[in-house]
Amino acid sequence: MIPRQLITTADDFGASLEVNAAVIQAHREGVLNFASLMVDAPAAAEAAAAARSCPGLGVGVHLVLCEEDPAAWGLRLVGDGQARGRVEALMCGQVERFLALGLVPTHLDSHFNAHVHPAVFPAVLRLARRFAIPRIRWPAGELGPSLAYAWTHWRAVLTGSPVPDRSPAPVGRQLLLSGAYGALRLALRWRSDDLSLTQAFGMLHSGMMTEDYVVWLLRRLPRGVTEIYFHPSSEPASGDAGPTPTHRSSAELLTLLSPRVRQILQEEGIRLVPAR
Repeated sequence: MIPRQLITTADDFGASLEVNAAVIQAHREGVLNFASLMVDAPAAAEAAAAARSCPGLGVGVHLVLCEEDPAAWGLRLVGDGQARGRVEALMCGQVERFLALGLVPTHLDSHFNAHVHPAVFPAVLRLARRFAIPRIRWPAGELGPSLAYAWTHWRAVLTGSPVPDRSPAPVGRQLLLSGAYGALRLALRWRSDDLSLTQAFGMLHSGMMTEDYVVWLLRRLPRGVTEIYFHPSSEPASGDAGPTPTHRSSAELLTLLSPRVRQILQEEGIRLVPAR
């Protein structure tokens, strides 16, 4: 039987000192083994220095291809070959700046998951092969357990039962995101046999990866390797953040530090994938 293995990743490493502190704490005291670094973010140099002091933390490139409105950005790329060329040069430059920080990339992903757009993904594959980056994130497979989680929440509300967690992500938003990324997946036909496209959970509850929801996912984790990604921050005021533009939340740091999460990993026989 294929065992269940889990990659835990913190996005937006380098975005701020608070994010950096959360990443390092979650790695040293919690269940976090990987982080995705924004090379042009304000605290990127500090993040790289912190990563070098934590040899067990795998660090990958978190490409920033658009800062807002990814849907409009993606539509413009479809009919603009010159824009696609500029995006490939932009990605290449970010990987080169990552290497200049003295780090070896363990994986590749992006802000807003923009790297899986059909107009971008062929260049992402070329980039990964050129720089020997072995793994690429693929957001998929979360809709079923996420909708089931939402149903248990609202059933508890309707029946007056205890509700252990705050409201789940809006169902309409979940369906829209899953439909869009499902369509992207159907559009992608390029071979990637030499690279690992890792199924990842986290998109549908971004900013709301609470202990309760993550425990729910762990108990339903499929066989093989799955990634769950987070946006932790040590900024206390971010604890109640929902699906905001940054999605960074101290609640997600608490999830990564949770003894209950660690206990469920052991009970379910889920192995955390090490970075080294």
